[in-house]
Parts: sequence; C-alpha cells; structure tokens
Amino acid sequence: MPITTAQLEKLHPYKELLVTSSVILTCLILSVIFPATNSFQSVSRNLFFLIVLPVLYIKLILKRDPTEYGWKAGNMKNGLFSAAFALFLGLAVFYLLIRFAGFSSHYHINSLIKNSFGLFLLYELVFLNIFFFAQEFFFKSFVLFSYRQFSYWAVLIQSGIYFSLLVLTKNFSWQTLPVIFVSLVGGFITFKTKSFLYSYIFGLLFIMILDAYIIHLVR
Repeated sequence: MPITTAQLEKLHPYKELLVTSSVILTCLILSVIFPATNSFQSVSRNLFFLIVLPVLYIKLILKRDPTEYGWKAGNMKNGLFSAAFALFLGLAVFYLLIRFAGFSSHYHINSLIKNSFGLFLLYELVFLNIFFFAQEFFFKSFVLFSYRQFSYWAVLIQSGIYFSLLVLTKNFSWQTLPVIFVSLVGGFITFKTKSFLYSYIFGLLFIMILDAYIIHLVR
C-alpha cells in the first residue's frame, strides 16, 4: 500500500532522526566489519568510524553547533560531583561483585601489564584510553544527543544500542560488565550535565582503579 501525502507529512519531523539513526547503524557496522589486522589498524578504524564520521556528519550535513552534542564543560562543579559519586558507586558495586560473586576470577587482564607498572600505565592511558574515548564520544555524544528529544529515554537508547552491539558481536561477558555499567551510569551523568566529558573522566578512572585492584588481588 503506497504512503499517502498526509503520512509523509507526519514522518517529516522525524526525517532527521531516521537519517541519523541510519548513520549510527552504518558507523557501528563498519567499525565492526571493516578489516583490521593489527592493533594500530583497530585503533584507526575506531577513531574513523566512531569519531571522524560522526563529526563530519554533525558539522557538514546537520550543520549543528558541536556544543549541542555535549562538547562543552558545562557546570564543572556539578559534573565533577556527579563523576565522583558515580566512581564511588561503581567501585562499591564491583567490590561486592568481587567479594561475593567471584568477579575477579572471571575478569582477565593481560599478563604483560600485571608485572610492570610502566606497561600498565601505557596500556591504560594510551591504548585503553583511545578505545574508551572513541566509544564515549560515539555513544554519549553522538548517539545520546541525537535522541535527546526523548528525554531520559535517550540514556537507555544509547545504552541499549551498546548492549545490543556486545551481544551481536558475542562480546557480552563478565569482561564487559564494567563498560556496561559505565554505559548506563555515564549516560545519566551526560544527560544531567549536558556534557560527555564527566562520563569519560568517571569511566576511565573507574576502569583503571578496577584493573589495578584486580591485579593487586591476583598477584
């Protein structure tokens, strides 16, 4: 049955959202299937499809001000307080998981960084940081603010998309539980502060402290 003119007019307000959703899906698919044979190519792939393409789409196609997508410090006092509270909450939750659910025995850390503090810092502050920032930018900035018209549901949408990606790529496990936690809690921080900066700070510190604590336990 053909779509009528009246139906097209109803769809018009959602035209940008439909196009943006297609761009989001395309970026995610390409970030997974585009060939990468080493770590450098994996990093380059993530940077291009999760940061460069969304930025080009926002600035050249949508012609939007980047601050509309959380590219700002916002209220620093509230942002840092929210990040600190989330960090405390996350560490408390995962301490309980380590203490009562055996999380540390399911969470694996590369043996190379277990015995070298220098390699640990290099891995966490460079390699992990790059991958994490790319994901934070894509989901907390591009995805979340693209659906901001749905209020707090935008947080669940971006987190749901990330969770679905983990399931479809068969990466859902104990290993990804910390980043799933960051995805949800960080999403609320971003929505509240209108900046993805504080979610990024909270998430990176949380993962670094968690990794360091688990290394301490297993050594």
